[in-house]
Amino acid sequence: MYQLVQLAATFDDQSSQQPDDMDLLSNNLEESNDVVPPTSQSPTTLEEPHSVVQQLQNTVEFLTAELGKAHLAIQNLQNQLQTIAPHASQRPIHTDVTSFPTVTESSTNNKTQFPDAPWHNPAKVDAIKQPLLRQRELRRAQREAAAARFFQPPSPNQGFKYLYIPTKVRIPVGTLRTMFRRIGVNNARLLDIHYPTRNTAAILIHNDFETEFTELSKKHHITLNENFDPNNGSILEDPKLKSLSDSERDELAKQYQITRLERAVQHIRVLIKYAVAHFFYEKQWISKKFYNSLTSDRYPQVSNIFTQTTSPLEINPNSANLDNSSKIITDDDFDMSDDQGTQTTNL
Repeated sequence: MYQLVQLAATFDDQSSQQPDDMDLLSNNLEESNDVVPPTSQSPTTLEEPHSVVQQLQNTVEFLTAELGKAHLAIQNLQNQLQTIAPHASQRPIHTDVTSFPTVTESSTNNKTQFPDAPWHNPAKVDAIKQPLLRQRELRRAQREAAAARFFQPPSPNQGFKYLYIPTKVRIPVGTLRTMFRRIGVNNARLLDIHYPTRNTAAILIHNDFETEFTELSKKHHITLNENFDPNNGSILEDPKLKSLSDSERDELAKQYQITRLERAVQHIRVLIKYAVAHFFYEKQWISKKFYNSLTSDRYPQVSNIFTQTTSPLEINPNSANLDNSSKIITDDDFDMSDDQGTQTTNL
């Protein structure tokens, strides 16, 4: 703004000095004969500086008025803020309670929106809770029984056995375990489940569990296939093998059975895996190469740091100590979960 006023003052000084300068210029031009006499200036040229000064003065007055209005508006806002601030600091900050429904209103709305929901009916709620409570109690009893068996002496009925059950269709092993649990079978006692052929499931159990399992099967009218032979070539239903002789089919079925059992051992829980492998090896159900590799994994040979001719603590997998330890382990299923199972890849 100061620059605009200074510029206006400069134009006023120039306009006041202009007539004297023009007189001197006209005198000089008249005295010179070589120069053409200048033309007279038009009134418009003389009035242009005055119009520019007038416009600048009007702009300054307008801006000054607007600045005054702005200062006045700022002062009014500051006064309002000073008036509101003390009241706002004294009043506690809280949300509007009326915007949220109460517990009674929300429950009423839920009943209105979902009148048939089971949580509105105490009888339905109890009916839903009862199966869960029974299942929890059953699992607790199974864990207690498994823990109690640990403190019992080894059973004289050592060994394992495959039971063969007919099935209507071939379903996943996990689904089959669910079916067993529904009829009251403890899945922790089922060490392995696989399908040796169509419509037949093989169940590996300990000999101590055979009586309980057969009683449950009879209770639910399940007939065990006691004459099933997994080493018989008649169970092979691949059309490509029809041209083979009976002896060739039997040999091929035996190889398939060995492969299935070796895979089954790999999926059995660690605490009883080696006992099952030892039993299978005694029955010649698995190869010696596989059994030796399994025992070497159980007792890895540490490289000799010091030079020793004999190792008094060396464990011989074929010794009687291994047999006794295996028998102790096989007496019990130490896994506390009743649904953890093993799955094998069938041929």
